[in-house]
Amino acid sequence: MNASPDATLHLDHWRINRGRIGLVVFVFLLTLVGAAIFTYFGPKNYLASATIEVQTDNPRQPVVGGPSADSTKASNFEESQRQTIFSHEVLDPVIRQLDLRTKWSQNGAELSLESAYVKLRRMVHLDVLAPNSIRVSVQAISPQESTLLANSIPQEYVNQQVLRHQATVQNELEQLQNDVQIGENAVSTAFARAARLRTEAGYADPNPDSSDLSLLPEDSTTSDDTEKVNEIQTTIAALKTQLEVVDGLMKSENLAEETDLSNLSDPVLEQELFFYQKPALEKARLLSSGLGPNHPDVRRIQGQIDAIEGQLRKEIANLRKRLSAQLTAAQDSLVSIETNVGIKETDQKRKDANARYLEAKDWYDSARWELTTAQAKLSSETTESANAPEPASIREVATTALRTDRFSISLNLLVGAALGLLLGAVAALLAGSLDRSIKTPQEVEKHLGLPLLAVVPKHNRRLARIDSEDSNEEPYQILRQNVHAARQKVAASVLAVVSGGSGEGRSTTAAKLAMAYAASEHQTLVIDAALRRPTQHKLFGIDNRIGLSDYLRGEKALDEIIQDSGTPNLYIVTSGSSPASAIKLFSTPKCAELVETVKEWFDVAIFDCPPILGPDGSMLISGLAEGSIIVAQHRRYPRSMVLRTKEALQNLGTQVLGVVLNQAYVRRPAKKISPWVAVHKRAKAELAAGEFEAASNRLSGDDAY
Repeated sequence: MNASPDATLHLDHWRINRGRIGLVVFVFLLTLVGAAIFTYFGPKNYLASATIEVQTDNPRQPVVGGPSADSTKASNFEESQRQTIFSHEVLDPVIRQLDLRTKWSQNGAELSLESAYVKLRRMVHLDVLAPNSIRVSVQAISPQESTLLANSIPQEYVNQQVLRHQATVQNELEQLQNDVQIGENAVSTAFARAARLRTEAGYADPNPDSSDLSLLPEDSTTSDDTEKVNEIQTTIAALKTQLEVVDGLMKSENLAEETDLSNLSDPVLEQELFFYQKPALEKARLLSSGLGPNHPDVRRIQGQIDAIEGQLRKEIANLRKRLSAQLTAAQDSLVSIETNVGIKETDQKRKDANARYLEAKDWYDSARWELTTAQAKLSSETTESANAPEPASIREVATTALRTDRFSISLNLLVGAALGLLLGAVAALLAGSLDRSIKTPQEVEKHLGLPLLAVVPKHNRRLARIDSEDSNEEPYQILRQNVHAARQKVAASVLAVVSGGSGEGRSTTAAKLAMAYAASEHQTLVIDAALRRPTQHKLFGIDNRIGLSDYLRGEKALDEIIQDSGTPNLYIVTSGSSPASAIKLFSTPKCAELVETVKEWFDVAIFDCPPILGPDGSMLISGLAEGSIIVAQHRRYPRSMVLRTKEALQNLGTQVLGVVLNQAYVRRPAKKISPWVAVHKRAKAELAAGEFEAASNRLSGDDAY
């Protein structure tokens, strides 16, 4: 039961989370110390480096293209060297020579060659220092191993480069030697051919090995006559073909169906044929339309056809005469030219033989020049390869391995600090998620099924003594109103303030609730039932030499143990001298008699009971009370403890009025004058009827905690 359905609690999350700073700091320091221990006792790393000088393939070749070309060349050089050094051809021999598979064996099992290669490759680093210089570095946990590997890998690289260079030079020399051999064979063949042709031609060459030719090839004397003979023969063949066509036309009965006229190339015949074919087509059309051959139109068309056909045949006869005359003239010309060619044939054969010899001698000279060039190139390459520098050499060997893990100490500590903060934050969040205590007022009704009577903010200091002004504190005024309304429903005047564990503020809550009742002019009695650990006499500053234990033992009467607190309408019964057994005292009839008597003497009697889950007899006192109030400290004990307290009270038959959420982390609102204080600063008689009660009711509402 809240003071108002709109009452809200503004939790102070900073104060809530501040309690977890210790956990964050602990995890942070633990992680940082772990990082420091790992850095100090962890494996050491050593780095050894060797430098290799590499000769480019074409050192005299100029670089074209400016800076971009230089950058591309450097990039290609680095990539090619990286691929070579990290290749199996270089690293596998090193693994075998140093027996790394056995040295790096795990659990007595020898590593495979591929596993050793992968491990060695991870240990090797390559840097390009200059266009022709590279540095090979090896990182290992042993300085001796690091130095040995840093020298072995470059040496194997140099050996591989030398072998490749020698193989390349050998291939080039073999190719040049092959070219020389081919040239010598070509010279020998060309010389033999030239000698044979010189003999056949009967040509007297005083210096056959000289390239100076004293006799130039003679021009051909029969080439023109031969072309003329071929031309005339072609003409005669064409004329004969045309005559055959003309003879066929002269024998043909229907010239309109002839197709060889176009081969004659006679424009007159082509024109006559066009005029001949047109009426022939017209005649065919008339006949196909149903007209007979004696029809006037058909006969008229036939007359035109006959006239044109007579002219066409006459022109064919004239064409045959012309073609016959042309054929006779061509045959006579052919006979004359063939006679002339036969006379010159003998002289032409001599000239052709002379030309073939000169051509063979020119081929012989070309073969000798190519052979000389190949021999010169072979000699040059042989000399150059003998004097060429090594393709790669070790410029600086690895002598001392430097420890490389020292620079990472600060980095490790920095990473450890960052990881510690992260793990601390995670631990704090995890602790918050695993926290099963009461964190919000809503959890009281949700998980406990009890009304929330009041929320008391956490004080910055421990309360040593109660001041009379404490009755004006707003949370306790709200608590008094809610308790008053709840106890009226069950007619309870004897209340027990209990808690599941110690240190939850039960005694302070009982004392301030009693002061709030006394301030509202209720005759109020506070009974300190915590016989083993009494508190009320300290809060009110009164004597504790006699009290509840003396009454229960029958040594004192009730009126002798009731003391004035110094606050109007408020009286105190302290715990008295410590008893031998609190449970035995609470089991006597005097305890039940006490409850009945205080109901008659006071408007409200409040028992400050010890923790109900403890061995101090709190359940006996709580069972005699007419109503009970559970005090639970915010975010201290699990909700299950409050739930067990509730179940214990219900089993005793005591009506549980609600829960007080004590020491809550809330943001305090701006200080303002309490309406209750403003009312009591005026005489009650000055207030109109009902005004006092209305002013008191205004304590609840939006300003409630």
